[in-house]
Amino acid sequence: MNSIRQLIGVALVIIGALFLVVAYLVGWTSSNIVLLIPLIIIIIGVIMHVKLAKSGEKY
Repeated sequence: MNSIRQLIGVALVIIGALFLVVAYLVGWTSSNIVLLIPLIIIIIGVIMHVKLAKSGEKY
């Protein structure tokens, strides 16, 4: 179950990055909101992945 949560964090990072690529290819880069939404998704994904990776480690 914990590995599924880590995969969700990585999936959010990938989805955010793909959204940025699509926005660039389509030409939606003139609007800041279109660029901020994927950035927020990427940041949430990184935070989720790091928190779950640290909580799963045994020192």
